[in-house]
Amino acid sequence: MKRRRRPAPPARPLGGLASHFTREGTAKNTYRTETEAREAAQLVWTLNGADLNAYRCDHCHQWHIGKRFRDD
Repeated sequence: MKRRRRPAPPARPLGGLASHFTREGTAKNTYRTETEAREAAQLVWTLNGADLNAYRCDHCHQWHIGKRFRDD
């Protein structure tokens, strides 16, 4: 019997959904509050040294963490 493979995630999600996926195509974690998101970002910085920012998503209105962008 042949195994069915799961379809690969799209290379770049369309529209506003792009903020819900990482570059690898996996879903981003969501946080209910800004405090939860900031604590998660702090933990990532402590463990990996990655400087992440908590931000409210315009699409799902929950919180995500992501790379900081410079204000030029």
